[in-house]
Amino acid sequence: MRRRRPIFRYTLIVLIVVLLVLVAVTTNFIFSRKAPIISGTVGYGIEYKEGLKLDLYRPTKNVFNISPVVFYIHGGAWIRGTKAAINFDRFNGAVNTLRDKGYTIICPDYSLAGEGKSVFPQCILDIYDAIDWTKKNASLYALDTTNLGILGESAGAHIAMMIAFPEVPLKPEKYKKTKFNYLIDVYGPNDLTDIYHGRALERIEASMKKVSKIFGSEFNIKEYVFGFDPSQDSVRANELLYNYSPINIISKNEIPVLIIHGKKDQIVPVEQSIILKQKLDNLEIPNEIHLLDSVDHNFRKANRQQKDSMQLWVSNFVVRHYRK
Repeated sequence: MRRRRPIFRYTLIVLIVVLLVLVAVTTNFIFSRKAPIISGTVGYGIEYKEGLKLDLYRPTKNVFNISPVVFYIHGGAWIRGTKAAINFDRFNGAVNTLRDKGYTIICPDYSLAGEGKSVFPQCILDIYDAIDWTKKNASLYALDTTNLGILGESAGAHIAMMIAFPEVPLKPEKYKKTKFNYLIDVYGPNDLTDIYHGRALERIEASMKKVSKIFGSEFNIKEYVFGFDPSQDSVRANELLYNYSPINIISKNEIPVLIIHGKKDQIVPVEQSIILKQKLDNLEIPNEIHLLDSVDHNFRKANRQQKDSMQLWVSNFVVRHYRK
């Protein structure tokens, strides 16, 4: 027993030190990066439908009588992710600028993939419901529903495109088409067939296997996203891939699109955004694209100048498309 005490004491000291380091790092991250979570009034965990919640970041300055709204849709390959990702230092500068300019940022969670049930179309329908909730509660929170925009990253950008691009909603009998001022697509997959049959899926699977080992559980990402084994029903799988690829449902509307993508993206090939721009150009849809040299998914390997530029691209694009 005497021999164990020094070991126990040493282990305890190490744990305390690690905890203190984590707290210090987290505190430094929040305050040095000016995360949106620490400033202004925020409504956390507001239920917009049964089992799903949203966070509502109010303006930090009163500029408008009713506040224009930006919807932020988080990423996570449709199988993980959280609305709190708005604070992960990828959009903090833009979000803080917009809140200072009188904008409200709404961040909804949505259904994630589960065993035996496809994530499509439910994740998209959830965001429809979050938008409908916003319209119904506009007077309560002083929101301007004639000035709505949508920003998504990765899988969230895919969902944003599935909502903004088509002429009619997926469920026209329940939802009405929402007129957005703009769409901001940040490294979003727009061709699922290309993702599925290309090397990108292999990289996603490899990444998820690492996570599975950490948490001691394994799952098949293909079966989770499809809701069935696609190798056993290729016809059904190809139909799903086609129907839920935004590149196939773009309509000639006048919603301006901002695209941001890293040229070295290992998850969503940058070629997808290049082809998207070409299609937008062919349809004469206003668009703007920024491709970042040497930058991977989630803006990994982005330098300070690139990160600062991205904040300006987002905030300026939003403000420029305010409808008076």
